[in-house]
Amino acid sequence: MIRHLEIRGVVVIEHAEMTFGAGLTVITGETGSGKSVLMMAFGLLAGGPVDTAIIRPGQQQAVVEGVFAIPDGIWDSFDDDDPALSIREILEDPGECVITRRIPRDGRARSMVDGVTVPRAAMMNFFNALVRFSGQGEQRTLVSGRAQLQALDGYCGPNAVVLAQQLVRLRREVRRGDTARARLEADADLRRVRIDTLDEFLRQIDIVLPIEGEYARLRTDQTRLRHSDRLSQAAHTAAEALAPQDGEFGAREQIGRAERAIRDVLEIDPALGDGHNALIQAQIFIEDAAVSIRGYLDQFDAVAGGLERTEARIEEYVRLAQRLGCMPEDVVARVQEVYDERDALTADTGSDLEWSVARQAMCTEIRTISDALSELRSDGAVRLARELEAALIDLALPDAKVQIQMTTSDDPLGTDAAKMIVQLNPGLPEAPLAEIASGGELSRVLLALHGLAAAKDDATWVFDEIDAGIGGITASAVAQRLSLLGVGRQVIAITHLPQVAARADAQVVLRKSVDHEDTTTLIGSVDGEARMVELCRMLGATADDRAAREHIGQLMGARP
Repeated sequence: MIRHLEIRGVVVIEHAEMTFGAGLTVITGETGSGKSVLMMAFGLLAGGPVDTAIIRPGQQQAVVEGVFAIPDGIWDSFDDDDPALSIREILEDPGECVITRRIPRDGRARSMVDGVTVPRAAMMNFFNALVRFSGQGEQRTLVSGRAQLQALDGYCGPNAVVLAQQLVRLRREVRRGDTARARLEADADLRRVRIDTLDEFLRQIDIVLPIEGEYARLRTDQTRLRHSDRLSQAAHTAAEALAPQDGEFGAREQIGRAERAIRDVLEIDPALGDGHNALIQAQIFIEDAAVSIRGYLDQFDAVAGGLERTEARIEEYVRLAQRLGCMPEDVVARVQEVYDERDALTADTGSDLEWSVARQAMCTEIRTISDALSELRSDGAVRLARELEAALIDLALPDAKVQIQMTTSDDPLGTDAAKMIVQLNPGLPEAPLAEIASGGELSRVLLALHGLAAAKDDATWVFDEIDAGIGGITASAVAQRLSLLGVGRQVIAITHLPQVAARADAQVVLRKSVDHEDTTTLIGSVDGEARMVELCRMLGATADDRAAREHIGQLMGARP
């Protein structure tokens, strides 16, 4: 669940903050007000690709930051080798985290969790476990075979969900044990050579003691220190121009002289007041600038010999990186890999006989559970397909045909696979769900599918384009399904439909403000009369239109 979202310097949004609660929240606003920027913000948090063109003119970076509640059991949903698991170790609070994406005008974009930079792949997988993101292509992750199987289990009921979770746990334990045994069965001499090599690496690591983020800071300091003379001269020249130390008049004294001259005649003509106030402000700015630049000069006195020490430390990183076979900026991550590999090579996982007996017992249990689950899934697939077709009729897809194909692996560690085949429009060929071209149609299919899936889902759902090309009765059907989906979970929908907006638990409005040549989007929650005004606008009516207000009241009364 997302609790708070902050956006700074992204296209038309200079600075906006939003707080979200449970249930259905809609985001509305006129065309061009910046609703697509909000979807872009979610995409950035998800680790999506970046383009510096999104940075607002006059800003040096774009920043999107969200505060998320972390559902219980989320880590059990990841495979053992999933990079998202690395995030668990850096969390300050196991129940909440802050996800940040920074896109500087110059330099690389970074994803961070609780202030710590994480790999993009880890961020993408972690975010996708927190948020089901349906809009403009991102929903493709929601139609993978794994996602379709989870939806089917949800439809089949709590028993299927529990059995599926048990299978995941058992298969994970078997694979972990197999991996450990494979390591132990490797040639002992080769393992010893590798351990010796790792021990040598660790000795070098203990000498250098690399620190997360230090190498990047060192490179920045190196550049600054190499140009210290030029920087110092520039700062000195500026400081002297503002407030010279030899007593001559600088900018500060000159502005003070002007201020005093005006002050003496203000009583004669108050019209000089604006100019006098401006001079007072100018004095403050000049004084702040002089103090800041003098402070900058002081740091050069404190770093004598700093360049030599900095470059020596950089060289330590370079030499260690060469030994570890990585780039200097990746040394810290590689160090952890060395520790992990050595621990794995020296781990004692018990005897072959013990593992063989334990493995056989787990495989037997896997097969028993898998058979029971496959029966539930096969029966549920037929019923889900029929109910999904019926649901799509109300969502302006009356000719939709759906079938769910199930396959089961004979491998004891294999699993079922579900593939949804759909035909949404007459005359078009049947195709897998993932190949639906229209983002609006796919969003509606996902809404119907996951509305039918009864399993508890702690993730947040974000919908965009779900109202593309619909209205009237279909709009009311979409609104009803969205509001029902919001019962017991968090749903966020960007919409143009008053039917959807009126049934929401909360509403956020985007308004475009044009000032001379600058365009800014203002974002805020609305309630009471302010919300009624926005809903009237969405209906194409004025706020004093009695019929419109009565209609909106009827729509709001239809919430579940």
